[in-house]
Amino acid sequence: MKTEVRDSRGVAVGGRPSTGLWGAVHSWAAHLHRYLISGGITVVADFSLFWFLTSGMEVWYLHAHFISRTFGGVVCFGLNRQYTFANRRAGRFASEAVRFLALYAVSFVFSSVLVYAFVSGVAMGAVIGKFVAECIVFLFNYTVMKYWVMAHRRTDV
Repeated sequence: MKTEVRDSRGVAVGGRPSTGLWGAVHSWAAHLHRYLISGGITVVADFSLFWFLTSGMEVWYLHAHFISRTFGGVVCFGLNRQYTFANRRAGRFASEAVRFLALYAVSFVFSSVLVYAFVSGVAMGAVIGKFVAECIVFLFNYTVMKYWVMAHRRTDV
């Protein structure tokens, strides 16, 4: 069985885009393995700072979440731009940064509500509540990052 070589958009090299459900799934998952690696590094940066702030410095968990997630967001943007989606063109940086900030704002509110609900409502510990919340937000972030923030556009130069 011959395996087709595809580029980052799921387009067969020398061919046309995949169609149907399999093509959509393949396109969605094309960068997922790199996103998992970048995400792992981001999680370590975010959670290490969160743990230090809540446990070592006794900062209130929502303030610590804001600080650690902002730090993690900077790490996330850099890794995803340079490694996961390999968008290194200087002309795209500003538009990607603006789109990333919009995603970050929505994602931050979503994760903050979940963290608050898990810690205050369900009585989970702060670190466990944040972990569960971030797991829920993970696939949403990947999908928006792939198809909107870091998407290659024909109008980009």
